[in-house]
Amino acid sequence: MNYLHLILIVLIGIFPLVSVGGENDPVPIFSFADTSCGAWTKSQQDESMRQIYLYWFRGFVSGYNLGSETKQVPMNAMPDQDTLSLYVDKYCREHPLLPFIGAAFQLVKELSVKK
Repeated sequence: MNYLHLILIVLIGIFPLVSVGGENDPVPIFSFADTSCGAWTKSQQDESMRQIYLYWFRGFVSGYNLGSETKQVPMNAMPDQDTLSLYVDKYCREHPLLPFIGAAFQLVKELSVKK
């Protein structure tokens, strides 16, 4: 098992209840110990951590697609890694006190289409 996989397993092992600023009650999200926008910003200096975060976003969108039969994020709509990074950067600039994983909810709202 390589170093990145070990880190991912440890981080995903911690799954706090996270409120991402939506109108609904907090939802249990399998995520990271620190989901602050500050943690996202710090990951710019740590390429392996940034990649783990970005893979988590892809997994979140995949899970959303699995759980929603009527609204899906199409394969060709998912942004590439660089664009996704810029998307989360923008989310954190606009919502610095919210968890960066809230960008995943916003992303699926923007990209999902009815079947």
